[in-house]
Amino acid sequence: MPPDPHGLDLYVGLIHAPLWALGPGLRVGLWLCGCQRACPDCLSPDFWAEEAGQKSTVTALATTLIRLAQEHKTSALTISGGEPFGRGLALLALLKDLRETGISDILVYSGFLGQELLAKYPTISTLVTALVDGAYETLNPSKEIFRGSKNQKLWLFDQNLKDIYDKWSCQTQRQVQIIASQGQIRLLGVPKGRDFENIMDEVASLRPNLPLTLS
Repeated sequence: MPPDPHGLDLYVGLIHAPLWALGPGLRVGLWLCGCQRACPDCLSPDFWAEEAGQKSTVTALATTLIRLAQEHKTSALTISGGEPFGRGLALLALLKDLRETGISDILVYSGFLGQELLAKYPTISTLVTALVDGAYETLNPSKEIFRGSKNQKLWLFDQNLKDIYDKWSCQTQRQVQIIASQGQIRLLGVPKGRDFENIMDEVASLRPNLPLTLS
């Protein structure tokens, strides 16, 4: 493989399409590994370590995501983790490549606050459609489907998609997807309250030796 022109790498924990449980409409989902925040209420601690993911160049990852988007006839992508901005420069390079090749709706979940990210990476306001910021807080639950706790905020940077995101963010009927990935059952989405524990108990009763994780 020729060297990546960006000279940057990312660590991929999961790619899934079609995704409908994290963002409006039909999407491609990307979960990046690597996070030094280690928030105590994190729903995906198995993505904290970069080594938990597969190393990929920005160019190779962009190619994969664009192909999946074309296959599923969507131009929308959701990025979560881990912490997507753990390798901020690599993420920006990926976002730029995706934007230039037709991915027009990019939603990013980050544990950092929006103002922190905008101060460090001001170009995200032109590369990212929407951002859900802030760490998940178990004792501060939210009713809206886009966030797990009330402290988290939705930043909308592309006003052309305001109606779509307004409609999505006001919904309270949550959706989750259950998939099989790398010998595990994964729950995709933002479950409400004890939904994750209830689903985990149900799966455990059917497949007691199969790990279940949330992404």
